Amino acid sequence: MSDTPSRRTGSAYIEVGATLLAAAVAGQAGLVATIVSPPALVLGSAQSEADAATEMEVVRRGTGGGAVLCDEGVLLIDLAVPAGHALSPENVTEAYRPLGEAVHHALVGLGVDCRTVGVAEARAMDDARKAAARRACWAGLSPYEVVLGDGRKLVGLAQRRRRGAVLHQVAIPVTTSPLAVLDHLVDGAALEPWLRETAMVASAGGCGSATPAGVWDILREPLTVLICT
Repeated sequence: MSDTPSRRTGSAYIEVGATLLAAAVAGQAGLVATIVSPPALVLGSAQSEADAATEMEVVRRGTGGGAVLCDEGVLLIDLAVPAGHALSPENVTEAYRPLGEAVHHALVGLGVDCRTVGVAEARAMDDARKAAARRACWAGLSPYEVVLGDGRKLVGLAQRRRRGAVLHQVAIPVTTSPLAVLDHLVDGAALEPWLRETAMVASAGGCGSATPAGVWDILREPLTVLICT
């Protein structure tokens, strides 16, 4: 595990998750941080390629939800654990809880006013917002994701399972606004009302100088402890 996020192409980033999950199936936990460069549009596992309207690289991840624009301002963390680990319980929703809480506590330590999303809050999304989230991941809310105190989404979580092992994926827009994805989707402007309910770390009070490497610096230790317990 590197002290700094590794720079990878979009395709190389997708390979990270696949490799970690295969290792977790074999019993080995792993943790990797990535910054995608040059930028890439990362589609959800079931999302149509017809949604993309961009000249940048378009790749598909193994986890669900909608598209995420990944560039040098977005910190991506892949974390995989074997079956039987605290992060791989049978209850898919509760698998997010310790990860979301660890990220939340670390960001609070950075001075970010934030909280985790409650299960009932996430399930209260209306159909229009759910449809928007299937096209742009930041448009929706999932349990134990992290939002600012005013409710704007700050951290996205996703997971993929194989033979009891779990790959968790964390996306944190540090200096790139989640709104930027709208320029790379067909009819992206229609999703703007929901993407307005998002934020980047650098927009949080006192965090204007935050960088993806700096955020990884505060997350690396607690996440390492988490996968080792």
